[in-house]
Amino acid sequence: MLSVQQKATILKKAGQAVPTLPADSDSAAHNEWARTVENLYVAYVAARAAKSLRDSEEARQLERLRHLASTVYA
Repeated sequence: MLSVQQKATILKKAGQAVPTLPADSDSAAHNEWARTVENLYVAYVAARAAKSLRDSEEARQLERLRHLASTVYA
């Protein structure tokens, strides 16, 4: 399982805006930061999964069209 810090790094590398980790040791501020990063990460992962499903469906449809075109024009 990824740590919140690792998730923040992944989001940053993906170009997402991630709030900076609070410098103070206030646990409420740190918990709020962690909750924000977790929510951003869940949204990011869901968006990637949705894109993957769309790409897969598009590839399936293109293959079906190619197959139909090859049988009609053969």
